[in-house]
Amino acid sequence: MATISVLMSVYHSEKAAYLNRSLQSVWDDQTLKPAQIVLIVDGPVGRELQEVVDSWQQKLGKTLCVVKNDINLGLTKSLNKGLQYITSDYIARADSDDISLPNRFELQANYLNAHPHVDILGGSMQEFDETHECLNVRHYPLTHEEAVRYIVKASPLAHPSVMMRKKIFDYGLKYNEKYRTSQDIALWYDALMAGFHIGNIEDIILLFRQDGDVFKRRGRAKAWNEFKIYINGIYRMNGLLTWKYAYPMSRLAFRLMPDSIIKAIYQSNVRNEVLKR
Repeated sequence: MATISVLMSVYHSEKAAYLNRSLQSVWDDQTLKPAQIVLIVDGPVGRELQEVVDSWQQKLGKTLCVVKNDINLGLTKSLNKGLQYITSDYIARADSDDISLPNRFELQANYLNAHPHVDILGGSMQEFDETHECLNVRHYPLTHEEAVRYIVKASPLAHPSVMMRKKIFDYGLKYNEKYRTSQDIALWYDALMAGFHIGNIEDIILLFRQDGDVFKRRGRAKAWNEFKIYINGIYRMNGLLTWKYAYPMSRLAFRLMPDSIIKAIYQSNVRNEVLKR
């Protein structure tokens, strides 16, 4: 019977209540509980966050493996560090402010057990904030073939929703530490180039929290980083002479628009219609 480890990271800017709810969702709420939770504490986090970590450490004992960074290393390096402590067959990613729905691990583990050719599995997610239970529902390509066609436009997986086979990291893959953000997209390209298969289930398995500055982060800090990842990925998959570079170029132009326009387009149906084509 395959076992599950959860891989999470938290740093000082995150809210203690969100971390507590996220941990509750991957342990208390789950119909299929993980064998291990690996939580990277990325640098000093302050009293409130540390109290949440300590309370869960006391509750779960050795099931919760807490890895502490002396300084903030960023998500990419923290995830790679956490991978060294994984003991299970399947690795479920979770973010410290999102909520995994109760049947998430059961659905994903059952799917991976029944589909041995799928190595990385995501699912649909519902976006929410403090005042709205449902802002939007995002669906992703279900099959590997659809994911390969989709990745030139956008990520074919929601990073905090994925469950991955540990064997892809035993093979030698890891998060590319050249990229402080969008490290997931770089990993998906690396996985595809190595011959691993991607898929999604249609079920909503994750509640994805939208905070106040999410559009600023997406519109500015990540824009050039994403552009480089997509250009490099398309080059490796499709070569130099392909029209598919138009997608990351358009994406970069969109990311550099004013935040108000980015937010309006993101929350409308325009984005979804473009991605369907």
